[in-house]
Amino acid sequence: MKDTLQARVRAHFTGAGDMPSILGTLCRQLVDEQRESWPGYRGACASLGDTRERDIECSGFSVRLMYNPGRSVNTLATVTPEEISERPCFLCTDNLPAEQKAILYRNDFLILANPRPVVPFHLTVAHRAHRPQSLYESIDHFLLLTQDIAPDFTALYNGPRCGASAPDHLHFQAVPSGSMPVENELLARERFSVVNGADHATVSSGRGMGRGIILIEGRNAGDVSRAFRGLIDTYRSETDREAEPMINVIGHYMNNNFILSVFPRRAHRPAAFFREGDQRITVSPAVMEMGGVIVTPSETDFHRLDAKTIEAIYREVSVIPHG
Repeated sequence: MKDTLQARVRAHFTGAGDMPSILGTLCRQLVDEQRESWPGYRGACASLGDTRERDIECSGFSVRLMYNPGRSVNTLATVTPEEISERPCFLCTDNLPAEQKAILYRNDFLILANPRPVVPFHLTVAHRAHRPQSLYESIDHFLLLTQDIAPDFTALYNGPRCGASAPDHLHFQAVPSGSMPVENELLARERFSVVNGADHATVSSGRGMGRGIILIEGRNAGDVSRAFRGLIDTYRSETDREAEPMINVIGHYMNNNFILSVFPRRAHRPAAFFREGDQRITVSPAVMEMGGVIVTPSETDFHRLDAKTIEAIYREVSVIPHG
């Protein structure tokens, strides 16, 4: 195992004495190297040139619709407990492709080029240990990543029941900052109302953005971590479930401020995803979709999806505050 890891690691980021902005540079260098040395990844990157995009203005927000047939495996993935238990974990170090290299991040995670990217320089950040996907248990790691990888990249999290293709293995993602339309919309703070300002972290609820968005902001990572866990504890008490509530999370670090954008979910996929024939819509909302990048591997869906349908999908899969 140790020999396998040493052969795979191309750079180290310990956080001790490292300038945070260096991590973004290391990540870009890793992706550039992987394009040269890994034919399969080079092909996946080249296929991004064949994707098609169009912007759609919805009621109070915008989305970028993306036709990307290379994401069909992710969009159509079956993530039932039975399916997960029967397949080898593709994020465990011993199961990674031989050509896949990594940055050893704070000794606990491997930063990898995502082999099926949504956008250029799309990264996967996988824990070295095989442990379940849970942000409640790993929020401190996520906040560190958010800070370390800024300003070049934005950190992402998919809950185990709403977008994570490996719900049995803790992992995050990262994409270049500015990749999602919601990032600009979050700057319109008049659309957010403060619901809790205790413990030096502010919790706000968004309105008029098509889906529920909870912002948690603060200068101290510990304060933001406690506020996040408090939010999750509240959701757990309301649903009477021990499992992590369905959430997607985007993490920003700007102007010495941590900002978590939490998207509460009520469903993994819309009902139309499960229809047969021409009635099926192959959109499976994960964190990128909640951030406004709607990916479909279907050319038919790319042409027929409109604002009304997208708004309906968001309403169906999101928990939207009333009032």
